Amino acid sequence: MKKIIITLALAAAAALSANAQIGVGLGYGTKVHGGDADGNLGGLYVGANYNIAIPGVNGLAVAPGVDFAMYSEEDSGVTCKENYIGVPVLFNYAIEVADGFKLVPFLGPTFSIGLSSKTSAEVLGKTVETDNYDNDDYGKFDILVGGGVALDVMDMIRVSVGYNLGLLDRNANDKISDKTSGLHFGVAYLF
Repeated sequence: MKKIIITLALAAAAALSANAQIGVGLGYGTKVHGGDADGNLGGLYVGANYNIAIPGVNGLAVAPGVDFAMYSEEDSGVTCKENYIGVPVLFNYAIEVADGFKLVPFLGPTFSIGLSSKTSAEVLGKTVETDNYDNDDYGKFDILVGGGVALDVMDMIRVSVGYNLGLLDRNANDKISDKTSGLHFGVAYLF
C-alpha cells in the first residue's frame, strides 16, 4: 500500500509540473489608504508564482505566489515606509490572440501581511520615528480581491496591470476607517 501511495504522489507531482510554469517578476505598485486614513504610497515589488494548468479546461490555470513589496510616501517632511508580504492565489485564462501572444485576464484574492510600517518626521532638528504597528489600532493583516490582465509574449515574458481592493478595515478605532486599494504594473520572466 505504501508503494502505491508513493507512486500516485510522484505521478501527481509529475503531471502538475508538466502543466505548470514558474514566473519571476518585478514591478511598481501603489497602496492607497482610503476612508479617514487618507494617504498614497508607491513602491516596488518582486515576486514569483507557479502557474498550474487546471486539467480538463484548456487555458484555465491557478497561480499561487508570493510577493515582497516596499512602499513609501513623503509629504511635508513626514515620511512613511511600509513593507509587505503578499500571497496571491490568482485564477487566469489564457487566450491566444496571435502567434506567440496570449491575453491572460486574472482574478483572485491576495493575503497581505505587514512586515513593517514606520513614520518619521523632523521635530526641532531631530528625526523622530514611530513604529505604526506599536499602535494596537493599526492591523498588519489584510485580504484583498483583485484582477487585471497580462500579455504573454512567446511564453517567456509577461507584462501585467492590475488592481487590488482591500476587504478589511485595518484600523480597529471605531472613529477611523482604513481600507487599502492599489494599482500595480509588472514584468515577469516565465520559465
